[in-house]
Amino acid sequence: MESQDRVREMLAAGKLPTVEDIYNPSSEIEDLIHVDLKQKKFVTNTSSVEIVKHFDYATKKIGLQDFVARFRNRYSYLKTIFYERADVDGMTSISKLVSGEEATIIAMIMDIKKLPTGTTKLVLEDLSGQVTAVITTKDPELADKLPQLTFDEVLAFSGSYNGGTFFVNDLFWPDIPFKNKPKAPEDVYVVFCGDVHAGSNMFLPKEFTKFTDWLKGESGTPAQREIAKKTKYVIVLGDVVDGIGIYPEQNKELRITDIYRQYDEAFKFLQQIPDDKQIIIIPGNHDAMRLAEPQPALYKTYAEKIYELPNAIITSNPSIVNLHKSDNFPGVDVMIYHGYSFDYFIDSVEYLRKAGGYDASDKLWEYLLKRRHLSPTYGANPVMPNPADPLLIRHVPDIVCSGHIHKAKIGQYRGVVTVSGSCWQDTTTFQTRVGHTPTPGAVPIVNLRTWETNMLHFK
Repeated sequence: MESQDRVREMLAAGKLPTVEDIYNPSSEIEDLIHVDLKQKKFVTNTSSVEIVKHFDYATKKIGLQDFVARFRNRYSYLKTIFYERADVDGMTSISKLVSGEEATIIAMIMDIKKLPTGTTKLVLEDLSGQVTAVITTKDPELADKLPQLTFDEVLAFSGSYNGGTFFVNDLFWPDIPFKNKPKAPEDVYVVFCGDVHAGSNMFLPKEFTKFTDWLKGESGTPAQREIAKKTKYVIVLGDVVDGIGIYPEQNKELRITDIYRQYDEAFKFLQQIPDDKQIIIIPGNHDAMRLAEPQPALYKTYAEKIYELPNAIITSNPSIVNLHKSDNFPGVDVMIYHGYSFDYFIDSVEYLRKAGGYDASDKLWEYLLKRRHLSPTYGANPVMPNPADPLLIRHVPDIVCSGHIHKAKIGQYRGVVTVSGSCWQDTTTFQTRVGHTPTPGAVPIVNLRTWETNMLHFK
């Protein structure tokens, strides 16, 4: 809805319009812009999948006001989180700062400059205006936070205002609360199948078949076969196919150059997963669809055979699903995200590079959970400027999982299990040129009763 139309509508209803009302859609509006799925629950005698959050926006003309609304909505939501925090007080807006007094402001980072002296200069903005902020390295604890800062993230800054400059003495991220894990009434496993990349001549069919043979209970030790028997959920983390024209000279590394046949190839291997396992599939940046996130579910035009799989549940990127809910168990909430934004943050955030970069996906997930956002910096990856920012982490799940970086790792942050999936593709020449060393064939596994984690290797 155009802002002018919204103003007219509110005036007609006898309500005085405010900036918040005009530019920050309520949760009711957020629900309205999601296209309803034909089916949201998939229940069998031994499994249950409920789609909690799925993004598939109706086509509309995009204008400047959509970008404005998105950022205002993000800011307003994160601001409410800080207002509920006991450790953040004395909050005011930038326009109400008083020279010589201490205060806390909630602001978005517009610019970051590191001066030769080691001091960091920021430009901060809230809905009332902008201010220049300065952070020195005198406080070691505060100095350690500086390499973590990124553009467009929203933080609370405490400090003092003097001479038109805000001198920061501490800063706080919105962060997630500690999460108590629900425990399933019986042993049941979810496995995370990394990027498939069907169609690439680097695709690993023998290794993928070893994986599906294990799921069928036809290989592995007795203990591993028992896990396979009790595995009820397989999550495919995007990049179902290798696509066409995704990276320079990709055509030289394609075994299948027809996108329809690539999806047919993927179907051939996915159908080997036993019918008693629910397969949840999201798209990735290699799939045949728009890159802008949130990405809709795989286009049926290309992936028609995959849609015909009796146990396939195909959702958007990102999405949230609830697994194994029953009358006496609330189920486990899993946020599924392909991870296209990861490259930007690994490349541009000093803290993440020093933490291990692509080898430390657990630190990357911790970084995003602290910011309550899957891609806090605009331009990190293509996004749809929806008025209610769909990449905000409004609902804190029990598990977050991703693919994209082809490195399998399991971590934990504040009670949330973080999972990075591997892949079924050997190292491409492009990955070699950029210094990326994938570890294909590794499958993370989580027990939803005990919350024990494991990793099986099929290569």
